[in-house]
Amino acid sequence: MIPVQRTPLIKSLVICLAVLLGSVAGASAAELEDAVAAAGSGQHAEALRRLQPLAAKGDARAQFDVGFMQAFGWGQPRNPAGALAWYRKAADQGLAVAQHYLGIAYVNGEGVACDPREAVRWFSRAAAQGFAQSQYMLGLMMLGGRGVTQDPVQGYAWLVMAGRNGVRSAGRDVQRAKLTEPQRLQAETIITSWKPKFEAADGGIASPRAEQLLGLDRHIGEVVDPTSWPASSIGVVTVAQYSTGGWCTGTLIAPRVVLTAAHCVFNGVAQVSPGNVRFLAGMNRGTPAASSVADKLIVAPDFVPTQHDKWSLDRSPADWALIILKDPLPSKPVAVKALTREELAAATAAGTISEIGYGQERRYSPTGQRNCSAGMTKDARLLTVHCLANFGYSGSPIMAEVGGQPAVVGIFSAFHEETRLMFAAPASQFEATVRREIAAQSASAR
Repeated sequence: MIPVQRTPLIKSLVICLAVLLGSVAGASAAELEDAVAAAGSGQHAEALRRLQPLAAKGDARAQFDVGFMQAFGWGQPRNPAGALAWYRKAADQGLAVAQHYLGIAYVNGEGVACDPREAVRWFSRAAAQGFAQSQYMLGLMMLGGRGVTQDPVQGYAWLVMAGRNGVRSAGRDVQRAKLTEPQRLQAETIITSWKPKFEAADGGIASPRAEQLLGLDRHIGEVVDPTSWPASSIGVVTVAQYSTGGWCTGTLIAPRVVLTAAHCVFNGVAQVSPGNVRFLAGMNRGTPAASSVADKLIVAPDFVPTQHDKWSLDRSPADWALIILKDPLPSKPVAVKALTREELAAATAAGTISEIGYGQERRYSPTGQRNCSAGMTKDARLLTVHCLANFGYSGSPIMAEVGGQPAVVGIFSAFHEETRLMFAAPASQFEATVRREIAAQSASAR
């Protein structure tokens, strides 16, 4: 082989090539940023138009984003299996968030059969890169011996690292690891000596291009017109006794009846005066279309008030309440309808499961997400939903089309951040009470 001499011309070509490549990379980054911004504002077709050429050229971040949009039905029919194919392309290139989503898919059975061993494989790769949520999931699976040989020491170590990296659930789950003192010291040695091993330049959680990854923001949804129905009948629930200034979402289901989550009217306190509870319907940039204070509260009989940090899923089925307003509101109420497991599956397949709420990201305007998916636990006492979740969405309606019209089929209660599952009290828990209360009000109005 004859070595090539670096003549001035060749040096110039090298410099020009470097500048050109830098321009291409910059253009790709700009396209990704524009695509994510478009997705965040609900311009899904525009986001896909920008993302798809980049994904086809092999950009891992664009591949992941296209998969994310397929998984949630943004700008296209919901397609979990198709999303998985894009996730895998990005994961094979070392993108940690894509590896994590693959692991979640194998845990939840989204677009693929449940396979704990395969989930562990992908969580392990992402965890090794420092992806906190994968560290958490891997720690849980090691503690329980699910898909992997049980290893309480390593499981404890992963959970502690996940907690230090911001996973809030890790602190509670660490307590499940009953280690001896020698085991705990062994785990601390693992934690102290651990260092991330990145597979790609953009693989780590601290990637400077993290803003170009849709999946890192679980709160992205469409801005909804608060004057359009059913958003005009969905609003903010506030309680004067909230010391933290918190709020929830509620839905007008009759002129004087609002449906929300029970924990929204308690917030950890033992008793709430109805006069301190207010509902603001159709909130538009801080201005409600109508509002009223509560005259009476009807809470699920078996609901037990508790602090949020002591919440457990067995409380979610009873996490519903009715706010009886002093004054009727003019907005068109939203119907309440209990669906069977088969009807939920059909609504998911048809893409009619949706949610609207007032979250932390847009407190004074409603955010919505369509093409959600909903299922039911084996005992039929709880809905499992893949949709939107953030602080403020508690009490928001999970809706499905019934007879061509949206109806409330569940009330958002809790969210498990690491598996991206939200849980809702199904309408079967409160439909009868709703009917009785509406009938009683109609009778008294005559």
